[in-house]
Amino acid sequence: MTEKSTSFHTICRLLLRELRVEKGVTQAHISQLLGKASTSSWSKVESGETPLTLEHLLTVCTACQIWPANFFVTAQNYMTLLGQNGWFVAAYGSPLSKEDDQLGAAADDYYSSSASSRAQAPNVGMYQVLQTPWPYSGLYTPLNVFRWALDPQWRETQKQYFLSLTKTQ
Repeated sequence: MTEKSTSFHTICRLLLRELRVEKGVTQAHISQLLGKASTSSWSKVESGETPLTLEHLLTVCTACQIWPANFFVTAQNYMTLLGQNGWFVAAYGSPLSKEDDQLGAAADDYYSSSASSRAQAPNVGMYQVLQTPWPYSGLYTPLNVFRWALDPQWRETQKQYFLSLTKTQ
């Protein structure tokens, strides 16, 4: 594998998480729609512990009241953006292993770093999920979870910001 690699599965599961949060749909609601008893069943899909299936994707799209085709266009745009930035994106087959999926690892780091400060984080790059990656002046502003992986300088700035918030709380 190349140094920066991920899969279309990972792009989709990150977008589904961001979309669910944006639309105010709970993990418990998604789990219920899937016929699962516990919230942890959907949480495991979002974290990559359980493989994302077409049933999962269609259920979240339905719960969030969006067309799957619109979702897939956004996911494909992220696949293209990552590819343009030197990432290898496995588009077919199974998801990559956790060891080989740098986007998944970056997302885990992002979510754990920003969890306590998310409500207070600056709205840089905060566009509606299906309107990203957003082109602006020839540049693309992705959702923060993707920007975390793509822009090391921005990531370090955000880490310092989150650290300063935790010190003041």
